[in-house]
Amino acid sequence: MGLKEIELCYDTQSIKLDGDCVWPILRYKVNEELRTKEGLTSRTVIINKSLIIELLVTLFYGLKELLIINRYKFWVFSNSDRRKKIHGKYVDRVMEPIVEHELRTLVIENPYPLGQHYKKEDLKNGNIISQTVFFSCAKLIGLFLSRNVKVENEEILIKIFKESGISLDYKAVLKNHRAQYLFMKLMLKVATPNVVFFVYSASSIGYIKALKEKKIPVVELQHGVINELHYAYNVFKDFGNNFYPDYLLTYGVNESKIFDANNFFIKPSNVIPIGYYFLEEFINSPVDDFKHLPDKNGFTKIIVLSLQDPFEKFMFKFLNDIALRDKTILFLLVPRDPKRSYQEFQFPDNVRVERNSNVYECLKIADFHMTINSTCAIESLCFGVPNILYDYKNWASNYYGEVLDDSGHTVFVNSISEFEHIIKNHHFYDKERIVQKSRNFIESNFVNNLNDVIEQRILRK
Repeated sequence: MGLKEIELCYDTQSIKLDGDCVWPILRYKVNEELRTKEGLTSRTVIINKSLIIELLVTLFYGLKELLIINRYKFWVFSNSDRRKKIHGKYVDRVMEPIVEHELRTLVIENPYPLGQHYKKEDLKNGNIISQTVFFSCAKLIGLFLSRNVKVENEEILIKIFKESGISLDYKAVLKNHRAQYLFMKLMLKVATPNVVFFVYSASSIGYIKALKEKKIPVVELQHGVINELHYAYNVFKDFGNNFYPDYLLTYGVNESKIFDANNFFIKPSNVIPIGYYFLEEFINSPVDDFKHLPDKNGFTKIIVLSLQDPFEKFMFKFLNDIALRDKTILFLLVPRDPKRSYQEFQFPDNVRVERNSNVYECLKIADFHMTINSTCAIESLCFGVPNILYDYKNWASNYYGEVLDDSGHTVFVNSISEFEHIIKNHHFYDKERIVQKSRNFIESNFVNNLNDVIEQRILRK
């Protein structure tokens, strides 16, 4: 039984705490437990000694900004792992233009999962504070809250866990949510921003509840795949809008198709396509900026693989098999976390882990792009690079089968013979036509679109 079936089959709307339906708070954790049952690595953060040490190191990063936080009219919640280097500076690949748009903008940055923040002198904009301060204050508040969380219709939750075969410390989740909410209420007594932006809103719903009570617009910018399979953006019952953003700014018009009458995440009219800043920056950068990239050096083709937790481990056997059978192809593996060693995997000589360049830099020199279902399957088309998607357990076709349905730029394979046939015989479009096709997925003129939405839609409300 999946999240959708649970949500529809049980009276999830009646599970309440303090008068609010709590299912929107718990559904994300429930989904992680369901994924773990399927053999996927859980993305739930485990608080242990090493994580605490990492967080303590970042506690004082930008702390002085708290003293002047009332000066900032835009707050931006993001993650340090969203930062990528371009033109010598680390920029937030999703949110950077918001900081540039409005000088009175504060970035509240989560150091996890990277485990650190970049030095301020290496950033394009320095108005930044570590979100560790927020985590720590919310945790302190949580220490004074009763563990005895009284959930209305709690028996429905217990039945869900039992019949779906999962376990979840839901009282701890709800206690943490309440602490997050109370901390933001305190913050809003000190400062009241005009707009608050999130790269990913699902991990901040306590904050969002407090912001919306103050009628402060909450805006989420797309950072990855949004489709009918992404649990965070598909809500199958009306649980109210206390925990969801007011606006969702997307790469293109395709994302808006999932927000119909049966999806209660957001009003369809508030899903606005604006493009993707970082991708646009790379596409418009001169090739001379990327002279440090590897060249073919005797290889006939370069295939760039965009890796993704937790799917990458399922790809490596297939990768090794195809690499051993054709030593004329150079496979460049681009990890999401460049610090990861991958020592537990043995790769052939023509498979290299590329740590010094990001995936967009590598796509500048690629002949093909491979992944299971990373967002790069859409982004690669903007570089004129066709996709060969590894359809392990139908994870690629389920995600992209109806979206990337043109074999001129995207094909799905699940065997070595299919891969070899594609490499030798399949005719993809040329680069120019693939780039032209990419405009169906990602809008251009990101900065102008963003400014228009902020000025004409959000601030005019």
